[in-house]
Amino acid sequence: MARTNLHELASRLLTTLAMSSKDSRFQGKLRTVATDAGLNSVRSAEAVKLLEQLGRIEVVQRGRRGRDTIIDLLSTEPVSLEQAEGMLPSRTARRSVKINHDDIGRQVVDRLLELGRDDALRAAQVEAFASEAEQARERISQLESKLAEAEDRETHLRVKLRAAEEALSRAEENVRRAIGGDATAQPKAPMPDEDARAVLDILRSGGI
Repeated sequence: MARTNLHELASRLLTTLAMSSKDSRFQGKLRTVATDAGLNSVRSAEAVKLLEQLGRIEVVQRGRRGRDTIIDLLSTEPVSLEQAEGMLPSRTARRSVKINHDDIGRQVVDRLLELGRDDALRAAQVEAFASEAEQARERISQLESKLAEAEDRETHLRVKLRAAEEALSRAEENVRRAIGGDATAQPKAPMPDEDARAVLDILRSGGI
């Protein structure tokens, strides 16, 4: 018997790949498509291997070290239970063949290679997650820096506005004193040049 419902999982993955592909070629993050199809990383690797063996897909590039996975879709025909079971080695043949040390050695090597591929897939996924988290942290840091700069600019503008308001208030007070004074009295002190200059400089610069 094939592994429980592996043929169904492979068919679901194949359908999801087809929906996410363009011109029969998928390029992107395989883990995202596998998650949408309801497969974890282990079952996804098994389904991809089965689809490759059945000639449904061809893996052009595996998504390692942050690279996208590229898969060519050769057929979207669902996988049947019989097809999945047919890809397993025959138990009768295994019983009829005498196993020697060379056979055992080859099986051990094949199994180690398979485990190595699975570990590489998981390592690539962890590396991709870490890279995405680092990018998110950098983006947050940039936004916080821009927010601090905006707050500094706002504080600076508020200080300039307050200075302009105070200078304008002093100028208005000087004008009121000069106009409202007695004709026989001595002229009131004119508006200080520095106050007038400050008001004109701020208005001309457009800094408010």
